[in-house]
Amino acid sequence: MKRFLLPPIFAYLTVLIGFILFQKHLIFVPRPLDGVTTPAAYHQPYETVNFTASDGVTLNGWWVRHPHPLPHQPVLVYCHGNAAMLSLLAQVTSIFYSYGFDALIFDYRSYGDSEKAPLSEEAMDRDALAAYHWVKAKGYQDDQIFIWGHSLGSSVAAELATQTHPAGLFLEGAFPSIYAISRQRYPWLLIAPFMITDKFETEKYVTERTCPLMEFHAEKDTVIPIALGREVFAKASDPKQFVVLAGINHNDFPSVAEQYRQPIENFIQTCLKTKKPSQ
Repeated sequence: MKRFLLPPIFAYLTVLIGFILFQKHLIFVPRPLDGVTTPAAYHQPYETVNFTASDGVTLNGWWVRHPHPLPHQPVLVYCHGNAAMLSLLAQVTSIFYSYGFDALIFDYRSYGDSEKAPLSEEAMDRDALAAYHWVKAKGYQDDQIFIWGHSLGSSVAAELATQTHPAGLFLEGAFPSIYAISRQRYPWLLIAPFMITDKFETEKYVTERTCPLMEFHAEKDTVIPIALGREVFAKASDPKQFVVLAGINHNDFPSVAEQYRQPIENFIQTCLKTKKPSQ
């Protein structure tokens, strides 16, 4: 009997230990600069900028600004997903500009042209906070700043909103936690919460924020099923709204961005009218 049971048990334990040891490689997929696509390809003015995280790591980003900003101009801090980078986000930058945002889109450490340094949830959170502070140093107030996060960046964005006091928060393709994703993808693997080193507990962060939330999720998302996005929304405190991006997959928002312009612009204007004192 042992002769038949030991091989599958050994194989199972090997996979489980492999997950524990190499989970960072599943979560973080940093890429060096790949290609030269910039917002200029979409006739979008922009500036390449560098700024420094609190631990001294230098980060690279794109800064886009309207030439004649309106009073109380909205500005966006964008947190991208785990396999994205600036050169893949030129179109997204153009879309945000068309929505009326000034925007800072940046690469986390080890991504793109940002300085190489160890990645972790804490490190990404530090990078996002540095981006937020860079925007504030440009003269913007908290009640002008919006945060948008996609995929893994949705958790970074949600956590950032607990450390700051933005006007509003956009989450796209959000998930409750890395543990929830792991259970969804590997239901046969008996993963326990204590085995997860970088937890990204979005469902916790959305209960702690102080700003309005607009959450988007692709109807046909094969990376983070929409049911997981709804779990995040169910836990989130009010005010909040949930928008289904009809007919698309995880990374396809640019293809439908124009369809959702009106609800996004309405959300922006509602948040801007709800003035909060700067912190």
